[in-house]
Amino acid sequence: MSEHRSDRILIAAPIGRDAELMCAQLRAAGMACDVSRDVHALCEELANGFGAILVTEEALTRDAAGCLIATLAKQPPWSEPPVIILTGGPSIEPKLHTFEGLLHRTNVTLVDRPVRIKTLVSTAQSALRARQRQYDIRDLMTQLEERVHERDRFLAVLGHELRNPLGAILLAAQMTEPDGSLDAEKTQLVERQARHLTRLVNDLLDLSRVAAGKIVLKRQVLDLAEIANQSVRTVTDAARRQGIELAVRTPASPIVVEADPVRVDQIVTNVLTNAIKYTPEGGHVVLDLLEQDGQAIIRVTDDGVGIAPERIDTIFELFAQAENAIGRAQGGMGIGLALVRNLVELHEGTISATSEGIGKGSEFAVTLPLAAPERHVESQQSKPAASSPATTAPARRIAIVEDNNDVRDLLRLKLRRLGHEVFEASDGVSGVEIVVKNQPDLALVDLGLPGIDGYQVAREVREKLGDEVVLVAISGFGQPEDKRRALEAGFNEHITKPADVNDIENLLLRLPDRNSPLA
Repeated sequence: MSEHRSDRILIAAPIGRDAELMCAQLRAAGMACDVSRDVHALCEELANGFGAILVTEEALTRDAAGCLIATLAKQPPWSEPPVIILTGGPSIEPKLHTFEGLLHRTNVTLVDRPVRIKTLVSTAQSALRARQRQYDIRDLMTQLEERVHERDRFLAVLGHELRNPLGAILLAAQMTEPDGSLDAEKTQLVERQARHLTRLVNDLLDLSRVAAGKIVLKRQVLDLAEIANQSVRTVTDAARRQGIELAVRTPASPIVVEADPVRVDQIVTNVLTNAIKYTPEGGHVVLDLLEQDGQAIIRVTDDGVGIAPERIDTIFELFAQAENAIGRAQGGMGIGLALVRNLVELHEGTISATSEGIGKGSEFAVTLPLAAPERHVESQQSKPAASSPATTAPARRIAIVEDNNDVRDLLRLKLRRLGHEVFEASDGVSGVEIVVKNQPDLALVDLGLPGIDGYQVAREVREKLGDEVVLVAISGFGQPEDKRRALEAGFNEHITKPADVNDIENLLLRLPDRNSPLA
């Protein structure tokens, strides 16, 4: 059905000048209307759009009523067109037709004649308002259908993105040596793919938090080049595996911004990852940092597959895919650039994409406000000291309270290989007993435990041991509210699953010497 004339009233009144007079009154009241010579002509006009139908009783002969009923039956399910029938007309012929068919098919209003102008106008206005509500419902239904399609598309792409690394992990795990061990290459593959899965999940959660307005930036004055170099180290392996040359060009002097370092790292890493993903083997990706007009500029240029002109404006939309010459094989979920745009905007910055077309590469430019000049000194003062060579944490006594057998066993095995003494429990009640009995230096406690949860474990341990043990919450729930609850329950730290042994080792390095190291 046509939309452009959806607010007009179609009139069929074959006797005298009734149709013209009614149309004149309705137009004077600000309504659009058109006159048809009879109901059959009116039925043909319905396809061009209408808001309501106004007919006189004498126009609805049995044949005309049948035509109108049959035409209205073809309306979509949401449509129940208002029909106003002026009854008690001057016809001297017996009333052989009936309105029963129309009453069952649509919304019919009967108005006795002679009809006052005010009554005619108010009835027509009510009919148009009712029709507009139908259009509003139609639009909501369309939006809902689009959301359902978007959800289905997202779930399909999510399944594809999760199955790829999971398939690699499963195949690697099945390629064990006769003694049951995995060689170094397969082990590195498993870790690489597991970290890829972790990034996917984190991006999903972060995007959800941005949409809900729950991300709070932890701004500090920093040198953008340091963050960019950190991001480059993150993606270097991916670029090397794909045979892509990755170059970084930074100015000699610092580019100082006041921003959240974690989120800026996320921005740069995602843009670089996107460029590497869409650049074929032998290609080049260049990261440039520069200052211009009071702005810090992060520019990532590649000579990859490029972006079609019609897709430039949608490239930062959620689930946007670069469907181009290499197809969807490099697709991804389409959340990385959407997340980047939101994080950049939180920093009062901008992001843009340009490309000369398919096969001609692309350029992404992020701008962030430079920090005020007086803040540059603070940047130098707050710059962390150069990292010392990696050291191994001294042997400690560690308790693991985790109900997932595989996670608990692997974590115990890894920590023992690192020289630590490990105690373990699989539920909250026995977890309290183990910690109180052995008084370890550190207790790693899952929050979702059977018996009593991790929060209660922390409270009971604190009640019995005070601060004699460092408590670390390990949970799949990593929102700020979850971390706040953990700290309030008595935990010293909160680690979001999957727990990285490197994070635990770094935490162990910071532990004070509460107990003597193991011999």
